[in-house]
Amino acid sequence: MDQNVIPPRNNGKNPYRYTYEDEGPVRNVERMSSIQEATEYSNSRSALASRSTKSTLLWPFHHRNASEVPSTARSSRLGRFRSGTWNSRSILNSLGDDTASIDQSLVPDYVIHFMRGETPESLARKKEARQWGQRDVVITPPRRDTLSSHLVELGNYFTSTTGPTRDGGSSSQQSDQRRQLSGWRGGVAYNTLLAFLILVVGIVNLILVVTRTRAFSGHLAIYSGGCAAATRISIGIHVVINVFTVVLLAGANYVSQVLTSPTRREVSDAHDRKRWLDIGVASIRNFLHVSRLRAALGTVTLLVAIAIQVIYNSVVFFTQGPQDECAVSANGSMLVIVAALNAVLVIAMAAILIRPSFDPLATLGDAIRSFLAVPDPTTANASLLTKLDLQQGRWGGSPDATKQCVPRNHYWLEAPSLSRWVLTILSWLLIAGPTAATIALMARASSEGITTPFGTATPETTFPFPVPVDAVQLSLVAALPQLLLALLYLSTNALLTTYFLSRELSLFAVARRSLRVSSRPRGAQTASLYLSLPRPVSWFLLATFAGLGFVLSQSIFPIVITSTPSPSPSPSPVLALNTQALLTLIALLAVLLFSVLALGLRRTPGLRLQNGPTVSGNPLALAGGPCSALVSARCHAAGGDGGEFWLAPVTWGVVEEATGSRRGRCAFTGREAVGVVDVEREYA
Repeated sequence: MDQNVIPPRNNGKNPYRYTYEDEGPVRNVERMSSIQEATEYSNSRSALASRSTKSTLLWPFHHRNASEVPSTARSSRLGRFRSGTWNSRSILNSLGDDTASIDQSLVPDYVIHFMRGETPESLARKKEARQWGQRDVVITPPRRDTLSSHLVELGNYFTSTTGPTRDGGSSSQQSDQRRQLSGWRGGVAYNTLLAFLILVVGIVNLILVVTRTRAFSGHLAIYSGGCAAATRISIGIHVVINVFTVVLLAGANYVSQVLTSPTRREVSDAHDRKRWLDIGVASIRNFLHVSRLRAALGTVTLLVAIAIQVIYNSVVFFTQGPQDECAVSANGSMLVIVAALNAVLVIAMAAILIRPSFDPLATLGDAIRSFLAVPDPTTANASLLTKLDLQQGRWGGSPDATKQCVPRNHYWLEAPSLSRWVLTILSWLLIAGPTAATIALMARASSEGITTPFGTATPETTFPFPVPVDAVQLSLVAALPQLLLALLYLSTNALLTTYFLSRELSLFAVARRSLRVSSRPRGAQTASLYLSLPRPVSWFLLATFAGLGFVLSQSIFPIVITSTPSPSPSPSPVLALNTQALLTLIALLAVLLFSVLALGLRRTPGLRLQNGPTVSGNPLALAGGPCSALVSARCHAAGGDGGEFWLAPVTWGVVEEATGSRRGRCAFTGREAVGVVDVEREYA
């Protein structure tokens, strides 16, 4: 029976002795007081071998001061070795499972090298990259004789510290807090906070109105006086209301998109049934495949936000007296309903944060990382799969699936599916059509209507409602077009999202890039609060739709007319239209449509294809939506990419050249350079 003796590091005098069975498990760990004791033990090993079937390994350590006596916590770590197997891979995996940092003063580098079978020559060859062992053990220098440790990657786990610490619990707590404030969790928390602040503002305003009017329901007069001042107050209130409602709608859309983002298991289940899901975009398709609880929460979140937009715009209205006096009034009951709905929205948005195990594929980076780590067998050998292939049932392994790249220019407007385009255009027409028709009718009824300021009306532009209604009911009727505006926001947001998803994916074929993930970034990966739509575009949509909501509220609104000065007047609500606001509304809608179409005429970054025409193409450009199966098909890495190469910047291209009758392969890779796609070759 052989015995391995490792000399102490830096002439250290405090080796440890490890006793283990022949089969591998460590049975005992003893600290030797001096090199002499180690030598005596080494000299008597033959006698020991005759008395026991156990093998012994001396594990010396570098010199330590007297104050550095191993603590109880350190002994507990050694206990992990006693229960393990004396095998380098299993020991390293057990180290990787530990959530604490590896104390390198306890486990010297050369011991790890010895267990891994490394030699000085092999280490010299790997010194430049500082990657040691078959599973890339990365240790960041310098080494200090303290209790601090460094970033260590072992297997599929990361353990790290930032320096010496006495309170491991506080470091873990800080790590949990950073996790909650990054990626999609940070985005959900941020939007929930905004919704909560809007709720607080609404409750405070309700209390102030009730205190001022000493009433809780009915018409609560916020201001009474001149019509000009009342108009300015009404305009200011509606500006704030529409900023609040579009912020709530955008936050609800964000949370709903996270809730309906599929997990890897849900994607795999769908692929097994030859169906695909959408990645990185709000999708009605996904509602049918994610868990019922998340689908219900996502539905409630969106419906409540849309209801708030309609009801909030019906809270405030005009009351006009007989002596050219105006009042800005609010309905107390509606204020209470808005506050209650806002509270429901906050709870629904925050509910997902209490599920720490939820790990959605919310971004393209999430999906690419997942498919590279665990390839999807349903899309194997189909790296150039198209949406048409999937629609016709040609998945991975099908001999009829697309094998060659067709070079052509790709425009952004090709990224959304036809159904998404139809939904967006229909939502736009449902607002623009009636607006244009109303403008035509108003121009025929009154030639002076175009000069009427916002928030005001003339006798020619006020109309009684066909059926008897009270002021609250008429306010709701006047605010119903806000429902169509909310639908237009959701459809436009999703359509623009597909633009930028296609662009983000196509850039991987141009140059090496880091994956942008929504949670647990590792290595060179990045995490951001936004999911797929860049923040500047999101801000543009917020500003545009806040303006559209305000202009719409000034285009059609109720006026309660008190026709007699008697003690019990009978208010007569009428519906007022403003031509100037209607013209502004149709102009803003035209600007929105033009901006979306103009952006869609941009070309996807192209590649120079071998044996191709002057027209360039990009095989990663999405056509017909961000389909999970298409992303999966591009993520079957070549065998030469070892380890978790997706932690570093990656690119997509030819990783295996076609030779003779053998097809080539295109995939994501961590290599510095990849081959050029040949339009005359086939790729699996």
